[in-house]
Amino acid sequence: MAFETDVFINCPFDDEFAPLLQAMLFCIVYAGLNPRLATERLEAGQNRLDKIYDLARGSRYSIHDLSRCQANVVGEYARMNMPFELGLDLGIRRAAGDLPGEKRFLIFERHAYETKRALSDLAGQDVEAHGDSYEKVIVKLRNFLKVEAGCDLVGAARIKSDYETFQGWMLEKKLHEGHAVQEALQLPTTERLDEMRLWIAAGKPVVFAPD
Repeated sequence: MAFETDVFINCPFDDEFAPLLQAMLFCIVYAGLNPRLATERLEAGQNRLDKIYDLARGSRYSIHDLSRCQANVVGEYARMNMPFELGLDLGIRRAAGDLPGEKRFLIFERHAYETKRALSDLAGQDVEAHGDSYEKVIVKLRNFLKVEAGCDLVGAARIKSDYETFQGWMLEKKLHEGHAVQEALQLPTTERLDEMRLWIAAGKPVVFAPD
């Protein structure tokens, strides 16, 4: 059942956050689960809110990253999409009585305790700080998937090492396919996920070997 293996990701989709998102995607695929996020398709026909609701409702596990909600410079607006989507997902967990199972949440922030100072309604919810480190993302997400999803996972250090191996393999593969380096580093989400699954299915090779 897709509900049991889907993981909804609510996070920023910008270049600054990309290294953290890519680490999340890898860790989820590595665990044998299926990441779901609003950017997984390039078409824009579906209403964004309807899409997010469907993804959140159809996923037992959710990752909500609130590390980019605060404005950084004078005149910049705070970014409210992430806390809004977290509230939507919490509402689904409480109000949707026909879900196949109880939803589980992992909430990230940049620095410890900063989110609850601005969002006191999160009292009672565990929030994990990653300090903008993709390594910490892998550690905390690995532990969440091990405990809450029951995934059979190796240690975080091994996952981080395999992630670095995968990145090198994928870059070599994309260069071989005719991509420029910058193109290879900025693949659409679906293509990157396909490469992660292909690498795992191929036995996690250390280097790319063309046929």
